[in-house]
Amino acid sequence: MDKIVSVGDLEKYAYCPLSWWLSKQEKKIDSPDGIKAHDEVGDELEDIRKKEVKKVYYNRFVLALAAAASLAAVIGLIFLPGVAPKENKYVFLAFSMLWLLNSAFFLYKAEKISVVILKLRYEKAILLSSMGAILIALIVILSALPPNEDFSKFLEILALIWIVLANIMFYRSINLSEELLIKKMKYVASGDNIAYIGIRKEAPLLESARYGIRGKPDYIIEKDGEYIPVEKKTGRTPKGPLFSHIVQLIAYCMLVEESFGKVEYGILEYDEKKYFINYDENLKSTVIKLREKMIEDMERGVAHRNHYKKGKCLNCSRRDICPERLA
Repeated sequence: MDKIVSVGDLEKYAYCPLSWWLSKQEKKIDSPDGIKAHDEVGDELEDIRKKEVKKVYYNRFVLALAAAASLAAVIGLIFLPGVAPKENKYVFLAFSMLWLLNSAFFLYKAEKISVVILKLRYEKAILLSSMGAILIALIVILSALPPNEDFSKFLEILALIWIVLANIMFYRSINLSEELLIKKMKYVASGDNIAYIGIRKEAPLLESARYGIRGKPDYIIEKDGEYIPVEKKTGRTPKGPLFSHIVQLIAYCMLVEESFGKVEYGILEYDEKKYFINYDENLKSTVIKLREKMIEDMERGVAHRNHYKKGKCLNCSRRDICPERLA
């Protein structure tokens, strides 16, 4: 589409075309309280995202240290005088054969499977099995070397240090997980991820040339490969989701679907209540038609009130300068 319109303008137009038109003529500053509330949410979401990344690094570090400590301890035992290397060699050879058989099984399954995701999982299992076989083979080779008590002690002490470090990092990871769980409960389920935070100024603008719209949802949740845009509204909580807010959320669903992936629904979050809005073709068609009408009004250079609701006019921030106000 030739013209790209903002989702924010589309939301205003859905509320009242004349109110939207008047908003283009004036320089009105948004409510400081609303801006502050949005900024606080953005900061907290960003803090959650950073700590989740940190938690992943902690877990990887713990796993690497534990694996390295185990390997060092086993090699240390090999070099310890008095340990029967011949018997150990047969044990390790048996384990090596089992690992290789395991790898062959996963290789066979990977060749037979047609589902791409499962195929990738089997290939990962092949890699891990192969690495295990290589490590066991390395241990067998080392077991053929003469005993070395000093080297054995060094490896056992090193293994102990690494295990202590792994436990410290694991403890920190647990504390971080508890803190994250408390914070995440306000926004997402514990197993879900925050894929995007549009509240923050540095967040990239989502744009669709196909639909002719652009905008930034407050944040996006990723759940089991699906994406859920969330629009947070401050101020009074209406009895039900407002039509203009639904239009805004569906427009964000269209952007998220194109930029991220599958979208089943979006969330409208007011201070006192949440609404889950299904993303369907009827609402999508409504957004497209509203955009077309807005473009027509822009080209004509005029817009008019499209409702007869006094309540809308009473709650409109441009009521004082509106020539068609009802109240």
